[in-house]
Amino acid sequence: MSYAFGDTDLSGVSNSSILGVGVHDVKITNAVYQPPVPGQPPALELELTSSTGSIKDQLRIHSDSEVGKRISRQRLKQYLVATGHHDPDHPDDVMWFVGKQAKVRIENGKTFTREDGSTGAYKNITGVFAPGTEVPDPIPKQAR
Repeated sequence: MSYAFGDTDLSGVSNSSILGVGVHDVKITNAVYQPPVPGQPPALELELTSSTGSIKDQLRIHSDSEVGKRISRQRLKQYLVATGHHDPDHPDDVMWFVGKQAKVRIENGKTFTREDGSTGAYKNITGVFAPGTEVPDPIPKQAR
């Protein structure tokens, strides 16, 4: 194996960044329904892309956690309504989402500590809306 810098192949690597906190117009570019980890119930993973970056939204609609299941199912219904699904109470095809447009609100979620001691925050999609909808920016959380 060569470790020469000139032999580095980046042809399969994206140069987009992860979408940050705010409201973003996105296109759903991929949809997969499978277990996130072998042995777990399947989850719906939607890849959302905008002109400034991308983010993946994993909906664990069959989660063992009742709270997690409720939140995921609410967001799934938001996606179905926002993309104009013909029957948002009964999703029928995972591939329905691919190519659809939506607007998402992203907020900081739980914080975590990195190995070097610095902190970061997970990004949570907290709302899904139809394109063209006026959506207020997230309100920054106050320091506690």
